[in-house]
Amino acid sequence: MSAKRTAMAAVIALSGLCWAQVPVQDCPDGQCSVPAKPGEGRYAVYSPVGKSNIQMIKQGPRLNTLDGKAIAIVGGSFMAYVTHPELKRLILKKYPKATVYVLSEVGSAGPWPGPGVVREQKDRFVAKLKELKVDAVISGNGGCGLCTPKEMGSCIAAEHEGLPSVMIAAPGFTDQARFAARAAGVPIPRVAEYPGAFSAHSKEELVENTRKVLWPQIEKALTKPLSDKELPKEESERKRDGVVFTGSLQEVNSHFAEQGWTDGLPVMPPTKHAIAEFLKFTDAAADETVAVVPPSQREVKVRHVAANGVMAGCPPEYMPILIAFTKAMTNGDFRRTLASTHAWTPYCWVNGPIARQLGLDHEQGEICNQRNAAIGRFINLAMLNFGGYYVKQNRMGTFGYLMPWCLAEDEQAALKLGWRPYHMQQGMQVNENALTAGSALCWGNNLAPASSDPQVIMELMAWDATEKQQFAVGSGTPFVYRNMLITGYVARDLATKYKSKEDLEKALVQTARVPLEQRATANYWGNPGS
Repeated sequence: MSAKRTAMAAVIALSGLCWAQVPVQDCPDGQCSVPAKPGEGRYAVYSPVGKSNIQMIKQGPRLNTLDGKAIAIVGGSFMAYVTHPELKRLILKKYPKATVYVLSEVGSAGPWPGPGVVREQKDRFVAKLKELKVDAVISGNGGCGLCTPKEMGSCIAAEHEGLPSVMIAAPGFTDQARFAARAAGVPIPRVAEYPGAFSAHSKEELVENTRKVLWPQIEKALTKPLSDKELPKEESERKRDGVVFTGSLQEVNSHFAEQGWTDGLPVMPPTKHAIAEFLKFTDAAADETVAVVPPSQREVKVRHVAANGVMAGCPPEYMPILIAFTKAMTNGDFRRTLASTHAWTPYCWVNGPIARQLGLDHEQGEICNQRNAAIGRFINLAMLNFGGYYVKQNRMGTFGYLMPWCLAEDEQAALKLGWRPYHMQQGMQVNENALTAGSALCWGNNLAPASSDPQVIMELMAWDATEKQQFAVGSGTPFVYRNMLITGYVARDLATKYKSKEDLEKALVQTARVPLEQRATANYWGNPGS
């Protein structure tokens, strides 16, 4: 109880501290030079964003003509089996001396790997470009949040080899295509926009639009010289390591919103004093690098973690959790889904004594508990300020996103049943602390079994699992990972037959099945031509 009481008191104290009005004469480092209005505090605030490590390349010249050139048309997403053969026909009709290679002959690069990551697929693609003496690359089609950077990867690989390229994308995904290229160091990516949703058009419409809309854009993109006017606007000069703005609470929030540093909700001002309180809960120095986070490749230092913790309204003693989540953001398995149109929402759960010491809730309504919710808010800000994930640019959820959340496992209840808590399943000891980062589509579906029979409960859970897929009607991947949350009473009944979580998981995997006819129908009518 004392740990919970301490954590709760810290939350209340932090709230009072961060929202307190600070008169001009008390501003840290004397940075508040603008007189405050009567009764209005002013804040000298620090940047929550680290410097990007992306190094821009010098792109090669565009082609004078396509005649006599070797052109690779690659990619297999969104009706490419219709658009790409037509593009090949158009090229050879106008430029009979050209040579056109297709996906089966060249392959594709896949998503561009981050710094230090080796992708054999990309290397094989580059080797094939050299072997075939390819002069230019056309890739497509981008029509979703995951396939767009995947298809742009072939263009990025080409540009890094000095070859001109152009990617085909649907409306709403052209910005993401350019963002993916610039995040990989290509300053002027060329994109041809298809007029509509690929999979919603008939074969005749696809061919007609390829002829009249795509082909002129593609020809121009590969032959028109690059211009400085196409370069992205440089970020405005700002002092990242010191005070970046001084103003009232409202002015601070307005400034941060204009810079793209907030999720649209009010934030606490990250002042020097507030950041210093967070630094007390880590042995790391303020300027120590925690991680370089893709896709922005921003160097996130300890003080940036602290600044975003302040902004989110976290108590300072959450600092170890915030650092752990920042490190988790670099993991490819965690990041893979975050740009998807399916709107995966990132979240985390905490195991070990720290969850109890900080009073994180593991009971009914846990993610709405103030202590848990503050961590969820931090995740939302970290997505923006560390990863550089921006809605409609490289975070493409069709209807937007839920607010991230934080869970804690009831380890005492699990151990009482003879079930190991999650971190122990991963090889850790019971009193070690762990944070697990994940992302989810379907959240909070409640199954209340009207039975104490463990076999029946397991079968109900398996049945329920087959009702939800990453793709609507189960048209995409044949399986999707699940995280199942089980209340203590239901777990008690399950434990009479399943002596471990692993036993239950094995039974669920063997039982959860979709009829083949249903699967085939969904894949035929619901798969968007990829």
